[in-house]
Amino acid sequence: MLLSIFVTLFGLIALFEGTFFLTHLHKPFMIFDPTTSKFIATQLKVWGVIMTAIGLITIVAAWLNNIAFIVIMVVVGCLLETQMAFSITSEFRAKYH
Repeated sequence: MLLSIFVTLFGLIALFEGTFFLTHLHKPFMIFDPTTSKFIATQLKVWGVIMTAIGLITIVAAWLNNIAFIVIMVVVGCLLETQMAFSITSEFRAKYH
């Protein structure tokens, strides 16, 4: 039961990130300004859809209570979260390196 709760929390975080990216395509936030950078806007759109999908699928996996499916979704979610962080910040890292 505790595993389902924690995996649901992980899925909710991914879902929140995805919807946050999709709703902030037209306004600057933190160090990102998608209104002036087409690269950032595209990255936010792509990763918003991916993170929303990962969040929803992970929540479904948590409540199906299939350990293999849960492990796969947590591993895929962690790898994609890391890739998302590197790809979104790549323009910022290149500009200030």
